[in-house]
Amino acid sequence: MKWPVQILLGSLLLLSTPVAAAPALGGETGALTVPSADALRPGQLHLAWSTAEDGHRSAVAFGALKRLELSTLHFDSAEKDTVELGLKYELQPETLLRPGIAAGVEDIARERRRSFYGVVSKTLPYGLRVHAGVGNGRYAGGFASLEVRAFPKRPAGVFPDLTLFAEHVDGHGAYGLRLALSRGLKVEAGVDGSAHFAGLSYNYY
Repeated sequence: MKWPVQILLGSLLLLSTPVAAAPALGGETGALTVPSADALRPGQLHLAWSTAEDGHRSAVAFGALKRLELSTLHFDSAEKDTVELGLKYELQPETLLRPGIAAGVEDIARERRRSFYGVVSKTLPYGLRVHAGVGNGRYAGGFASLEVRAFPKRPAGVFPDLTLFAEHVDGHGAYGLRLALSRGLKVEAGVDGSAHFAGLSYNYY
C-alpha cells in the first residue's frame, strides 16, 4: 500500500520543481519585480542587466554564507546614478510540503528608497509557483506574484523553458515573461505599472 503514496509524492515533486532562480528588478533572487524566499547558496552568483523607461539597472547577487544573499544594484537614470546594497536571509528553505520564508532589505544606505520585506514562496504542481509578502518602502502595500511555467514537464532553466508572471506590487500590476536560452542564461521582458522593461541575466553555479 505504500507504493501508490510514494509514486504520488514523487510525481508531485517532479511537477513542482522550482523554477531556476533569477534576479528580480531589485537585484535579489526573485520573481519578475519582487523578491522570492529563495537565497543563493555560498559560491553561487547572479549577474543581470535591464533597461526601462526610467533608467538602466545592472545587478550582482551572490551567496555570501549559508542562507545569506548579498546584492548590489546600480541604477542609472537621467536624474540620478546610484549604487544600492541589499541583503536577504532565508529563514526557512522550501520543501515539498512547507513554504520557503525569507526576510530582507533593499537599498540599505537609502540612496533612493530603502525597503524592508518579508516573503513566503511555495511551488505548486503543474508549473505554478506563488510568492506573497509585506514590507515598507516600495512594498508598503504588500506584494504578490504568480509564476506559470509554460512547459512544466521539461527541465527547468534550459531552452525552451518559459515562465509567465503576473504580479501586484504596492497597488499596481506587473506582467511579463522570462525565457531560458541556455543553462544559466535568460532573457525577460514585461510591464511594471505603465513602464516597459527588458533585460537579461546569467546565473553561475
